[in-house]
Amino acid sequence: MLLSKRLVLSNLLIIKLMCMALLLLNSPLTHATTEEVFKQYQDRLLQIRIIDKSTNSKSTIGSGFFIDDKGTIATNYHVISKHVFKPEQYRIEYITQAGAIHPAELIHIDVIHDLALLNGDAIDTPFLEVSDRTLNKGMRIYTLGNPLDLGMTIVEGTYNGLTKDTMHERILLSGALNSGMSGGPSVIEDGSVIGVNVATAGNSIGFLVPQKFLAVLAKEVQNEKPKDFMKVIQQQLLSNQSRYLDKLSNSTFPTKTLGNYTVPAKIAGYINCWGDSKQDNEPYRKSNSYCATKNDIYLNNYLNTGTIRYNHQYFEDVEMGKFRFARLIQTYFANPSSSLSSGKENFTEYNCKVDYVTQNDMLLKTAFCLKEYKKFPGLYDMVLISATLNENDKALISTLALAGVSYENAIKFSKHYLGSFAWKRP
Repeated sequence: MLLSKRLVLSNLLIIKLMCMALLLLNSPLTHATTEEVFKQYQDRLLQIRIIDKSTNSKSTIGSGFFIDDKGTIATNYHVISKHVFKPEQYRIEYITQAGAIHPAELIHIDVIHDLALLNGDAIDTPFLEVSDRTLNKGMRIYTLGNPLDLGMTIVEGTYNGLTKDTMHERILLSGALNSGMSGGPSVIEDGSVIGVNVATAGNSIGFLVPQKFLAVLAKEVQNEKPKDFMKVIQQQLLSNQSRYLDKLSNSTFPTKTLGNYTVPAKIAGYINCWGDSKQDNEPYRKSNSYCATKNDIYLNNYLNTGTIRYNHQYFEDVEMGKFRFARLIQTYFANPSSSLSSGKENFTEYNCKVDYVTQNDMLLKTAFCLKEYKKFPGLYDMVLISATLNENDKALISTLALAGVSYENAIKFSKHYLGSFAWKRP
């Protein structure tokens, strides 16, 4: 009887182990090595090339990957941006793992999140599915791409959640991304895409576009394939600036004190601020507070937009006298540093209006300047400079710069910005 029971238990254990083995064999790739992941999914990976038509030579390279069996390819917008702005000069092609070269057609873009979709001439291709899983910090990520035109590679990294100090969501990756890997997929062990490679900060810190934005873009293109991509960019920029400026303009700005003045401080989580002060044997003291968005929206090599920057400079006279001090303030007022994109190819000339404004007991000299985007009518870069005139030995100069905003939002935000300033009489 005892022997029979032992045999039964032994047989049950063997059956259990066999079931577990079968489950492991039939389950997706779990606890895979980096080598196994690359071997299984490398044929989904492509090199994207922008070819200069006149020389028939590559001008830009990046990475991409198939997302369906119809030949739809995902990559970054910045990889193919030359073609968007100058399709008569540049064409797009892709190269498979087998070395076959194919032409590609641009079918949709998302400049806000730096994504693009292409249509390849290959169908029934191996593709990567876009993941719908919720990720936990510390999960292993495999990033594929074509760094520095050295061939397809894989980098193992770690998921560290979403960035909290950028206007547009990015996945923070512990892993090395290099030039040429842009547009490649980052996958988890089952081969599903959790993000698209987009940028690096060096020191094994990388950033990915979350997969949800790729899923939205893929759904949009099923309904309509736009043909005028400059108009698509215009509409996306107008919609984007309306979203974040409406929210800011309807909120109360946090403030800080500089001398006897109250000024806007860090007005949003995606704004970073710094400060400094010095005299350096000068006949005046200057304190500087600078705030800006961390990431701009890339349009082309010469044009970035979607920026918010503001700079407060507080001056105190030490031994200049009121006339020299007034001349100093006028010099700073007349030469603001906006750090915005420029160029006659992209913008009209600045059109400025100088005025005197009374605000919370302050007398301000202001200059409100706009220049319009030539290729995107209705969008402007704006600079607002304000200087206080209340005191002979103290002054505040504030410079606000907005890139890629509508006229209405430029006016509305500027009024709200100035409304947060105040002066406490000494």
